[in-house]
Amino acid sequence: MKPRPVETDAGVPSGGRWNLWLGGGTLVLVALCLFVWFPRDISSGFLKKSLTGNTIPGDAFFPVLLVMLMVPLALLLIVGALRAGQGGGEAVGRVSLQNLLFLLYASLATGGALVLMALGGPLVVWVSNGMGLSDFTSYRAASGTFPYNVSGFFLGGTALSACYIYITRRRLRGRDLLVSALSTALLILIFAGLLDNIQLPPNADL
Repeated sequence: MKPRPVETDAGVPSGGRWNLWLGGGTLVLVALCLFVWFPRDISSGFLKKSLTGNTIPGDAFFPVLLVMLMVPLALLLIVGALRAGQGGGEAVGRVSLQNLLFLLYASLATGGALVLMALGGPLVVWVSNGMGLSDFTSYRAASGTFPYNVSGFFLGGTALSACYIYITRRRLRGRDLLVSALSTALLILIFAGLLDNIQLPPNADL
């Protein structure tokens, strides 16, 4: 019997060049933000001194942090495209129904996680009051007390990470939930523990 021919992606356009251009364009955008846009549009710097003499994040802190997170992603795209060589990279086809469903699931997961983030804190306070562990009159009264002030962000952030993992891998294991919880806890430690004058959502809207 003759062996079956091996299926290849011949004739399917490659995404290597697209990844290279996307990574390079992202680096150009980062440079424009850091050296042109932010210096002209943002009054204070990355860090500043408060009236009490404490070092707190300035107006440029979060914008700079956001664009700097784009740098390693852009470098990964560029390095991956260069290593693959000419015509390398993932096969690129037309937008399919699966692509649209992926975007729909991601949008629903994001929206649901944000709702949980907004309602999680009041829910934790309500359960705590019902169990006799606290006697807060409202979530506003508990918004300055740990762990109630970070409970909504923790629940919503953990749910968001877990949902993204499930959408991407089509399964969710116990270690995935642990990674989601630990990564969210790390964000809480950085923004609520190490940095002053920062309110995690939804506390800033109270």
